[in-house]
Amino acid sequence: MSDSYGPRERIRKKSDFAALYQKGRSFRSRYFTIVYWPNVLGYPRMSAVSSRKVGNAVRRNKARRRARELFRRNKDLIKTPMDMLIIVRADFVDAPWPVLRGQYGEFLASISREKGVR
Repeated sequence: MSDSYGPRERIRKKSDFAALYQKGRSFRSRYFTIVYWPNVLGYPRMSAVSSRKVGNAVRRNKARRRARELFRRNKDLIKTPMDMLIIVRADFVDAPWPVLRGQYGEFLASISREKGVR
């Protein structure tokens, strides 16, 4: 799998976001919430969201960049094709990278144990 975050791996359509919010399951951790649902595309897609609670525009953009990097570096660990929306919390920007990666790994482990999301 490519180590990039290309256009086909981004969720952009309003209908895709609406479907994720409506049907999706969620995983909550201290620094982020992930809403996810399987797709039929054959590859994972992701988008990141940060509200004004995260901070000013610089902090929100940095949070989204870190979330995309988390997805990009760990794409090979995603076993089933799915759409995921990473909703970052206020402390996400200041969190140490190993902690973020560990919580993301917990998310991937939890969905691999699930039977309904395959």
